[in-house]
Amino acid sequence: MSNGVEIISRGERGFEAIQRAAHVNALLPTERPDAVALPRSEAEVAAIVADAAASGRRVSVRSGGHSWAATSLRDGGILLDLAHLDAIELDAENLTARVQPGVRVARLAAELVAAGVAFPVGHCGAPGVGGYLVGGGLGVNWGVWRPAVSSIRSVRLITATGEILTASATENVDWFWLVRGAGPTLPAVVTSFDLQLRPLPGDIRVTGWTYPLDSLPQVGRWITAASHELPPRVELPIVLAGPGRPGASPDDEPFVVGVTAIAYARDAAESAASLSPLADGADATPISRLQPAPASFAELHIPVDDTYPEGARFLADTFWSDHDLSDALTLLTDLVRSAPSGKSYVLASMPANGAGATLVDETETAFSVHDRTIVTVYAIWDDPTDDEANALWMDAVAAALAPITTGHFLNEADIRRHPERIAASFTPTAWERVLRLRARFDPSGVFYTFPID
Repeated sequence: MSNGVEIISRGERGFEAIQRAAHVNALLPTERPDAVALPRSEAEVAAIVADAAASGRRVSVRSGGHSWAATSLRDGGILLDLAHLDAIELDAENLTARVQPGVRVARLAAELVAAGVAFPVGHCGAPGVGGYLVGGGLGVNWGVWRPAVSSIRSVRLITATGEILTASATENVDWFWLVRGAGPTLPAVVTSFDLQLRPLPGDIRVTGWTYPLDSLPQVGRWITAASHELPPRVELPIVLAGPGRPGASPDDEPFVVGVTAIAYARDAAESAASLSPLADGADATPISRLQPAPASFAELHIPVDDTYPEGARFLADTFWSDHDLSDALTLLTDLVRSAPSGKSYVLASMPANGAGATLVDETETAFSVHDRTIVTVYAIWDDPTDDEANALWMDAVAAALAPITTGHFLNEADIRRHPERIAASFTPTAWERVLRLRARFDPSGVFYTFPID
Protein backbone atom coordinates (compact mmCIF):
# COMPACT_ATOMS: atom_id res chain seq x y z
CA MET A 1 0.00 0.00 0.00
CA SER A 2 2.91 2.37 0.54
CA ASN A 3 3.60 3.36 -3.09
CA GLY A 4 6.48 5.39 -1.74
CA VAL A 5 4.35 7.08 0.94
CA GLU A 6 5.93 7.34 4.37
CA ILE A 7 3.99 4.97 6.65
CA ILE A 8 4.64 4.27 10.31
CA SER A 9 2.85 1.21 11.69
CA ARG A 10 1.81 0.61 15.27
CA GLY A 11 4.71 -0.83 17.22
CA GLU A 12 7.37 0.69 14.98
CA ARG A 13 9.89 3.20 16.22
CA GLY A 14 8.42 6.69 16.24
CA PHE A 15 4.77 5.61 16.10
CA GLU A 16 3.79 6.79 19.57
CA ALA A 17 6.04 9.83 19.33
CA ILE A 18 4.23 11.11 16.25
CA GLN A 19 0.89 10.79 18.06
CA ARG A 20 2.07 12.88 20.98
CA ALA A 21 4.17 15.36 19.04
CA ALA A 22 1.37 16.12 16.58
CA HIS A 23 -1.22 16.91 19.25
CA VAL A 24 -1.22 20.06 21.35
CA ASN A 25 -3.16 18.34 24.13
CA ALA A 26 -1.24 15.99 26.43
CA LEU A 27 -4.59 14.48 27.51
CA LEU A 28 -4.90 12.03 24.63
CA PRO A 29 -7.45 9.26 24.28
CA THR A 30 -6.17 5.68 24.34
CA GLU A 31 -7.31 4.96 20.77
CA ARG A 32 -4.54 4.42 18.21
CA PRO A 33 -4.59 3.70 14.46
CA ASP A 34 -2.92 0.67 12.96
CA ALA A 35 -0.67 2.99 10.94
CA VAL A 36 0.00 6.64 10.15
CA ALA A 37 0.51 7.70 6.52
CA LEU A 38 2.21 10.98 5.63
CA PRO A 39 1.40 11.66 1.95
CA ARG A 40 3.13 14.46 0.07
CA SER A 41 0.65 14.97 -2.77
CA GLU A 42 -3.01 14.84 -3.60
CA ALA A 43 -2.43 11.76 -5.76
CA GLU A 44 -0.87 9.94 -2.81
CA VAL A 45 -3.85 10.84 -0.62
CA ALA A 46 -6.24 9.49 -3.25
CA ALA A 47 -4.25 6.26 -3.60
CA ILE A 48 -4.22 5.68 0.16
CA VAL A 49 -7.98 6.20 0.46
CA ALA A 50 -8.74 4.00 -2.56
CA ASP A 51 -6.52 1.23 -1.20
CA ALA A 52 -8.10 1.49 2.25
CA ALA A 53 -11.58 1.27 0.75
CA ALA A 54 -10.63 -1.78 -1.32
CA SER A 55 -9.06 -3.56 1.65
CA GLY A 56 -11.80 -2.73 4.16
CA ARG A 57 -9.64 -0.44 6.29
CA ARG A 58 -11.03 2.77 7.71
CA VAL A 59 -9.46 6.23 7.47
CA SER A 60 -9.16 9.17 9.85
CA VAL A 61 -7.70 12.57 8.96
CA ARG A 62 -5.38 14.99 10.77
CA SER A 63 -4.34 18.36 9.37
CA GLY A 64 -2.63 19.89 12.39
CA GLY A 65 -3.47 18.03 15.58
CA HIS A 66 -4.85 21.02 17.46
CA SER A 67 -8.23 19.39 18.13
CA TRP A 68 -8.68 19.36 21.91
CA ALA A 69 -10.75 16.19 21.54
CA ALA A 70 -8.05 14.58 19.33
CA THR A 71 -10.72 13.65 16.81
CA SER A 72 -8.22 12.03 14.44
CA LEU A 73 -7.20 9.33 16.94
CA ARG A 74 -9.35 6.25 16.41
CA ASP A 75 -8.81 2.56 17.04
CA GLY A 76 -7.52 0.68 14.02
CA GLY A 77 -7.47 1.82 10.42
CA ILE A 78 -5.07 4.33 8.95
CA LEU A 79 -4.50 7.89 10.04
CA LEU A 80 -3.84 10.31 7.18
CA ASP A 81 -1.50 12.98 8.51
CA LEU A 82 -1.61 15.93 6.08
CA ALA A 83 1.33 17.83 7.57
CA HIS A 84 3.28 17.66 4.28
CA LEU A 85 0.42 19.17 2.27
CA ASP A 86 1.40 22.69 3.20
CA ALA A 87 1.61 24.78 0.01
CA ILE A 88 0.32 28.36 -0.23
CA GLU A 89 -0.33 30.13 -3.54
CA LEU A 90 -1.35 33.78 -3.18
CA ASP A 91 -2.78 36.02 -5.90
CA ALA A 92 -2.81 39.36 -4.10
CA GLU A 93 -4.00 41.28 -7.17
CA ASN A 94 -7.17 39.20 -7.47
CA LEU A 95 -7.54 38.63 -3.72
CA THR A 96 -7.49 34.85 -3.97
CA ALA A 97 -5.37 32.04 -2.56
CA ARG A 98 -5.00 28.28 -2.81
CA VAL A 99 -4.01 26.79 0.53
CA GLN A 100 -3.42 23.17 1.49
CA PRO A 101 -4.74 21.73 4.78
CA GLY A 102 -1.41 21.25 6.56
CA VAL A 103 -0.58 24.97 6.51
CA ARG A 104 -0.53 26.39 10.03
CA VAL A 105 -2.51 29.54 10.79
CA ALA A 106 0.52 31.52 11.99
CA ARG A 107 2.39 30.90 8.74
CA LEU A 108 -0.62 31.78 6.61
CA ALA A 109 -1.09 35.06 8.50
CA ALA A 110 2.57 35.99 7.99
CA GLU A 111 2.46 35.30 4.24
CA LEU A 112 -0.78 37.22 3.85
CA VAL A 113 0.73 40.29 5.49
CA ALA A 114 3.84 40.02 3.33
CA ALA A 115 1.54 40.13 0.28
CA GLY A 116 -0.55 42.99 1.68
CA VAL A 117 -3.77 40.97 1.99
CA ALA A 118 -5.85 39.36 4.73
CA PHE A 119 -8.20 36.48 5.51
CA PRO A 120 -10.21 35.56 8.63
CA VAL A 121 -7.43 33.37 10.04
CA GLY A 122 -7.85 31.75 13.41
CA HIS A 123 -7.07 33.50 16.67
CA CYS A 124 -4.57 30.75 17.54
CA GLY A 125 -1.49 30.19 15.38
CA ALA A 126 -1.02 26.43 15.81
CA PRO A 127 -4.02 24.80 14.06
CA GLY A 128 -3.76 23.41 10.56
CA VAL A 129 -5.93 25.27 8.08
CA GLY A 130 -7.78 22.07 7.16
CA GLY A 131 -9.36 21.41 10.55
CA TYR A 132 -9.88 25.10 11.20
CA LEU A 133 -11.83 25.68 7.98
CA VAL A 134 -13.81 22.44 7.79
CA GLY A 135 -15.00 23.06 11.36
CA GLY A 136 -16.33 26.54 10.61
CA GLY A 137 -13.44 28.93 11.16
CA LEU A 138 -14.25 31.44 13.90
CA GLY A 139 -11.47 33.81 12.97
CA VAL A 140 -10.32 37.38 13.37
CA ASN A 141 -12.73 40.19 12.50
CA TRP A 142 -15.47 37.62 12.05
CA GLY A 143 -18.16 40.20 12.79
CA VAL A 144 -17.39 41.74 9.38
CA TRP A 145 -15.70 38.92 7.46
CA ARG A 146 -18.08 36.28 8.90
CA PRO A 147 -16.83 32.80 9.85
CA ALA A 148 -14.04 31.71 7.52
CA VAL A 149 -16.13 29.02 5.79
CA SER A 150 -17.96 31.89 4.09
CA SER A 151 -14.72 32.81 2.30
CA ILE A 152 -14.10 29.36 0.78
CA ARG A 153 -14.61 29.64 -3.00
CA SER A 154 -14.01 25.98 -3.82
CA VAL A 155 -12.21 22.88 -2.54
CA ARG A 156 -10.46 19.82 -3.89
CA LEU A 157 -11.40 16.68 -2.01
CA ILE A 158 -10.95 12.91 -2.00
CA THR A 159 -14.10 10.84 -1.64
CA ALA A 160 -14.51 7.45 0.04
CA THR A 161 -13.69 5.69 -3.26
CA GLY A 162 -10.49 7.68 -3.79
CA GLU A 163 -12.07 9.91 -6.45
CA ILE A 164 -10.75 13.48 -6.72
CA LEU A 165 -13.50 16.10 -6.96
CA THR A 166 -13.78 19.86 -7.11
CA ALA A 167 -16.67 21.33 -5.13
CA SER A 168 -17.99 24.88 -5.30
CA ALA A 169 -21.25 26.83 -5.36
CA THR A 170 -21.82 25.56 -8.92
CA GLU A 171 -20.13 22.14 -8.93
CA ASN A 172 -20.80 19.23 -6.56
CA VAL A 173 -22.83 21.65 -4.46
CA ASP A 174 -23.85 19.13 -1.79
CA TRP A 175 -20.19 18.41 -1.13
CA PHE A 176 -19.49 22.15 -1.00
CA TRP A 177 -22.22 22.66 1.60
CA LEU A 178 -20.98 19.73 3.69
CA VAL A 179 -17.29 20.63 3.61
CA ARG A 180 -18.04 24.07 5.00
CA GLY A 181 -18.76 23.19 8.61
CA ALA A 182 -19.03 19.40 8.92
CA GLY A 183 -15.80 19.24 10.91
CA PRO A 184 -14.87 15.73 12.08
CA THR A 185 -18.17 14.38 10.73
CA LEU A 186 -16.92 14.92 7.13
CA PRO A 187 -16.56 11.65 5.11
CA ALA A 188 -13.76 12.94 2.87
CA VAL A 189 -10.28 14.47 2.78
CA VAL A 190 -9.91 18.07 1.62
CA THR A 191 -6.57 18.51 -0.16
CA SER A 192 -6.80 22.23 -0.98
CA PHE A 193 -8.97 25.29 -0.43
CA ASP A 194 -9.48 28.17 -2.83
CA LEU A 195 -10.07 31.21 -0.64
CA GLN A 196 -11.45 34.71 -1.10
CA LEU A 197 -9.02 37.15 0.47
CA ARG A 198 -9.60 40.67 1.82
CA PRO A 199 -7.62 43.89 1.68
CA LEU A 200 -5.32 44.12 4.68
CA PRO A 201 -6.79 46.60 7.19
CA GLY A 202 -4.86 49.85 7.12
CA ASP A 203 -4.93 50.10 10.92
CA ILE A 204 -5.40 47.44 13.59
CA ARG A 205 -5.64 48.90 17.07
CA VAL A 206 -5.74 46.99 20.38
CA THR A 207 -6.78 48.30 23.77
CA GLY A 208 -7.66 46.59 27.03
CA TRP A 209 -8.67 46.69 30.68
CA THR A 210 -8.18 44.30 33.59
CA TYR A 211 -10.54 44.36 36.58
CA PRO A 212 -10.89 42.24 39.72
CA LEU A 213 -13.30 39.39 39.14
CA ASP A 214 -15.65 40.92 41.72
CA SER A 215 -16.21 43.74 39.21
CA LEU A 216 -17.78 41.37 36.71
CA PRO A 217 -21.34 42.74 37.13
CA GLN A 218 -20.13 46.27 36.32
CA VAL A 219 -18.00 45.02 33.44
CA GLY A 220 -20.91 43.03 32.06
CA ARG A 221 -23.25 46.03 32.14
CA TRP A 222 -20.61 48.22 30.47
CA ILE A 223 -19.88 45.75 27.67
CA THR A 224 -23.53 45.00 27.02
CA ALA A 225 -24.38 48.70 26.79
CA ALA A 226 -21.33 49.50 24.64
CA SER A 227 -22.14 46.68 22.23
CA HIS A 228 -25.14 48.65 20.95
CA GLU A 229 -22.77 51.39 19.78
CA LEU A 230 -19.74 49.37 18.66
CA PRO A 231 -19.38 48.66 14.94
CA PRO A 232 -18.93 44.98 13.97
CA ARG A 233 -15.30 45.71 13.03
CA VAL A 234 -14.47 45.77 16.77
CA GLU A 235 -13.81 42.39 18.38
CA LEU A 236 -14.40 42.35 22.11
CA PRO A 237 -13.23 39.14 23.83
CA ILE A 238 -13.74 38.88 27.60
CA VAL A 239 -11.64 36.53 29.74
CA LEU A 240 -12.28 35.30 33.28
CA ALA A 241 -8.95 34.01 34.55
CA GLY A 242 -7.25 32.77 37.69
CA PRO A 243 -3.81 32.96 39.33
CA GLY A 244 -2.14 30.66 36.78
CA ARG A 245 -2.83 32.97 33.83
CA PRO A 246 0.14 34.03 31.65
CA GLY A 247 2.24 36.75 33.25
CA ALA A 248 0.57 36.63 36.67
CA SER A 249 2.74 36.82 39.79
CA PRO A 250 1.93 35.79 43.39
CA ASP A 251 1.43 39.46 44.28
CA ASP A 252 -1.19 40.05 41.61
CA GLU A 253 -4.94 39.96 42.05
CA PRO A 254 -5.66 36.21 41.84
CA PHE A 255 -8.92 36.30 39.83
CA VAL A 256 -9.57 38.85 37.14
CA VAL A 257 -11.82 39.76 34.24
CA GLY A 258 -9.91 41.00 31.23
CA VAL A 259 -11.46 43.01 28.40
CA THR A 260 -9.67 43.35 25.06
CA ALA A 261 -10.93 45.42 22.14
CA ILE A 262 -9.46 45.01 18.65
CA ALA A 263 -10.47 47.39 15.87
CA TYR A 264 -9.89 46.50 12.20
CA ALA A 265 -10.07 49.79 10.34
CA ARG A 266 -8.92 51.80 7.34
CA ASP A 267 -6.81 54.21 9.38
CA ALA A 268 -6.07 55.40 12.92
CA ALA A 269 -8.96 57.85 12.88
CA GLU A 270 -11.47 55.14 12.04
CA SER A 271 -9.97 52.91 14.75
CA ALA A 272 -10.35 55.69 17.33
CA ALA A 273 -13.94 56.32 16.32
CA SER A 274 -14.73 52.62 16.39
CA LEU A 275 -13.36 52.21 19.93
CA SER A 276 -14.87 55.40 21.34
CA PRO A 277 -18.00 53.74 22.85
CA LEU A 278 -15.66 51.93 25.26
CA ALA A 279 -13.77 55.03 26.37
CA ASP A 280 -15.30 55.41 29.85
CA GLY A 281 -14.64 51.85 30.92
CA ALA A 282 -16.66 50.01 33.56
CA ASP A 283 -17.96 51.62 36.70
CA ALA A 284 -15.13 50.05 38.69
CA THR A 285 -11.45 50.65 39.31
CA PRO A 286 -9.29 48.77 36.80
CA ILE A 287 -6.14 46.93 37.86
CA SER A 288 -4.50 47.90 34.58
CA ARG A 289 -5.31 49.75 31.39
CA LEU A 290 -3.74 49.30 27.96
CA GLN A 291 -4.04 52.44 25.88
CA PRO A 292 -4.94 51.90 22.21
CA ALA A 293 -1.84 50.73 20.34
CA PRO A 294 -1.21 49.50 16.79
CA ALA A 295 -0.94 45.75 16.25
CA SER A 296 0.29 43.54 13.42
CA PHE A 297 -2.18 41.21 11.73
CA ALA A 298 0.56 38.57 11.63
CA GLU A 299 1.04 38.70 15.42
CA LEU A 300 -2.53 38.72 16.72
CA HIS A 301 -2.28 35.01 17.52
CA ILE A 302 0.71 35.36 19.88
CA PRO A 303 -1.11 36.38 23.11
CA VAL A 304 -3.73 33.70 22.44
CA ASP A 305 -1.05 31.04 21.94
CA ASP A 306 0.46 32.04 25.28
CA THR A 307 -2.69 30.85 27.06
CA TYR A 308 -2.09 27.29 25.86
CA PRO A 309 1.04 26.12 27.73
CA GLU A 310 3.08 23.44 25.98
CA GLY A 311 2.71 19.96 27.44
CA ALA A 312 -0.46 20.76 29.39
CA ARG A 313 -3.63 18.71 29.57
CA PHE A 314 -6.80 20.31 28.21
CA LEU A 315 -10.53 19.96 28.13
CA ALA A 316 -12.51 22.51 26.13
CA ASP A 317 -16.19 23.14 25.58
CA THR A 318 -18.27 25.86 23.94
CA PHE A 319 -21.74 27.22 24.48
CA TRP A 320 -23.80 29.47 22.23
CA SER A 321 -26.47 31.58 23.90
CA ASP A 322 -29.14 34.03 22.81
CA HIS A 323 -28.53 35.98 26.03
CA ASP A 324 -26.22 38.95 26.46
CA LEU A 325 -22.66 38.19 27.47
CA SER A 326 -23.20 39.58 30.98
CA ASP A 327 -26.01 37.06 31.63
CA ALA A 328 -23.74 34.17 30.69
CA LEU A 329 -20.67 35.26 32.61
CA THR A 330 -22.41 36.08 35.89
CA LEU A 331 -23.39 32.41 36.08
CA LEU A 332 -19.71 31.44 36.17
CA THR A 333 -18.06 33.78 38.69
CA ASP A 334 -18.04 31.30 41.58
CA LEU A 335 -17.09 28.43 39.27
CA VAL A 336 -14.01 30.29 38.00
CA ARG A 337 -12.85 30.66 41.61
CA SER A 338 -13.43 26.94 42.25
CA ALA A 339 -11.49 25.67 39.23
CA PRO A 340 -9.04 22.91 40.24
CA SER A 341 -6.33 24.63 38.17
CA GLY A 342 -5.42 28.31 38.18
CA LYS A 343 -4.52 28.00 34.50
CA SER A 344 -8.13 27.36 33.46
CA TYR A 345 -10.14 30.23 32.02
CA VAL A 346 -13.36 31.30 30.34
CA LEU A 347 -13.41 33.21 27.05
CA ALA A 348 -16.57 34.93 25.86
CA SER A 349 -17.67 37.40 23.22
CA MET A 350 -20.67 38.70 21.32
CA PRO A 351 -19.73 38.31 17.62
CA ALA A 352 -20.60 41.40 15.59
CA ASN A 353 -21.39 42.94 18.98
CA GLY A 354 -24.78 41.35 19.34
CA ALA A 355 -25.65 40.49 15.73
CA GLY A 356 -24.08 37.03 15.81
CA ALA A 357 -27.29 35.18 14.95
CA THR A 358 -27.20 36.77 11.48
CA LEU A 359 -23.72 35.60 10.49
CA VAL A 360 -24.43 32.08 9.17
CA ASP A 361 -27.09 30.62 6.86
CA GLU A 362 -27.82 26.88 7.06
CA THR A 363 -28.72 26.83 3.36
CA GLU A 364 -25.17 27.98 2.51
CA THR A 365 -23.02 25.93 4.90
CA ALA A 366 -23.25 22.97 7.25
CA PHE A 367 -21.94 25.37 9.90
CA SER A 368 -25.35 26.48 11.06
CA VAL A 369 -25.44 27.23 14.81
CA HIS A 370 -24.26 30.75 15.63
CA ASP A 371 -25.88 33.02 18.19
CA ARG A 372 -25.65 36.27 20.13
CA THR A 373 -23.00 35.15 22.63
CA ILE A 374 -20.36 32.43 22.64
CA VAL A 375 -18.71 31.15 25.83
CA THR A 376 -15.65 28.90 25.54
CA VAL A 377 -14.29 27.17 28.63
CA TYR A 378 -10.78 25.74 28.90
CA ALA A 379 -9.65 23.48 31.73
CA ILE A 380 -5.84 23.45 31.69
CA TRP A 381 -3.71 21.43 34.09
CA ASP A 382 -0.51 19.36 34.26
CA ASP A 383 -0.89 16.42 36.66
CA PRO A 384 -2.72 13.32 35.32
CA THR A 385 -4.02 12.67 38.83
CA ASP A 386 -6.12 15.83 38.45
CA ASP A 387 -7.94 14.56 35.36
CA GLU A 388 -11.15 13.63 37.14
CA ALA A 389 -11.35 16.85 39.15
CA ASN A 390 -11.03 18.95 36.02
CA ALA A 391 -13.58 16.87 34.13
CA LEU A 392 -16.06 17.33 36.99
CA TRP A 393 -15.41 21.07 36.96
CA MET A 394 -16.10 21.25 33.22
CA ASP A 395 -19.37 19.41 33.75
CA ALA A 396 -20.34 21.84 36.51
CA VAL A 397 -19.70 24.76 34.14
CA ALA A 398 -21.84 23.09 31.45
CA ALA A 399 -24.64 22.53 33.97
CA ALA A 400 -24.55 26.18 35.03
CA LEU A 401 -24.81 27.35 31.42
CA ALA A 402 -27.38 24.76 30.32
CA PRO A 403 -30.46 26.95 30.95
CA ILE A 404 -29.25 29.58 28.44
CA THR A 405 -27.36 27.34 25.97
CA THR A 406 -28.71 27.20 22.41
CA GLY A 407 -25.98 25.03 20.87
CA HIS A 408 -22.27 24.34 20.62
CA PHE A 409 -19.30 25.05 18.32
CA LEU A 410 -18.11 21.72 16.94
CA ASN A 411 -14.39 22.50 16.68
CA GLU A 412 -14.06 23.18 20.41
CA ALA A 413 -16.89 21.15 21.91
CA ASP A 414 -16.18 18.33 24.36
CA ILE A 415 -17.45 15.74 21.87
CA ARG A 416 -15.63 12.67 23.19
CA ARG A 417 -17.13 12.92 26.65
CA HIS A 418 -20.38 14.45 25.44
CA PRO A 419 -21.22 13.15 21.93
CA GLU A 420 -24.61 14.85 22.15
CA ARG A 421 -22.72 18.10 21.51
CA ILE A 422 -22.25 17.01 17.89
CA ALA A 423 -25.87 17.18 16.76
CA ALA A 424 -26.31 20.30 18.91
CA SER A 425 -23.60 22.02 16.86
CA PHE A 426 -26.00 22.05 13.88
CA THR A 427 -29.58 23.18 13.45
CA PRO A 428 -31.93 20.18 13.31
CA THR A 429 -32.45 20.68 9.57
CA ALA A 430 -28.70 20.94 8.91
CA TRP A 431 -27.90 17.87 11.05
CA GLU A 432 -30.49 15.82 9.18
CA ARG A 433 -28.84 16.89 5.93
CA VAL A 434 -25.36 16.04 7.25
CA LEU A 435 -26.49 12.51 8.12
CA ARG A 436 -28.23 12.07 4.79
CA LEU A 437 -25.18 13.20 2.81
CA ARG A 438 -22.81 11.06 4.87
CA ALA A 439 -24.91 7.98 4.12
CA ARG A 440 -24.94 8.86 0.43
CA PHE A 441 -21.28 9.76 0.02
CA ASP A 442 -19.75 7.06 2.22
CA PRO A 443 -22.23 4.19 2.56
CA SER A 444 -19.53 1.71 3.61
CA GLY A 445 -18.14 3.95 6.34
CA VAL A 446 -14.60 4.23 4.96
CA PHE A 447 -14.04 7.42 6.94
CA TYR A 448 -14.26 7.54 10.70
CA THR A 449 -16.71 10.24 11.71
CA PHE A 450 -18.46 11.41 14.86
CA PRO A 451 -20.37 10.38 16.93
CA ILE A 452 -18.01 7.43 17.34
CA ASP A 453 -19.43 4.36 15.64
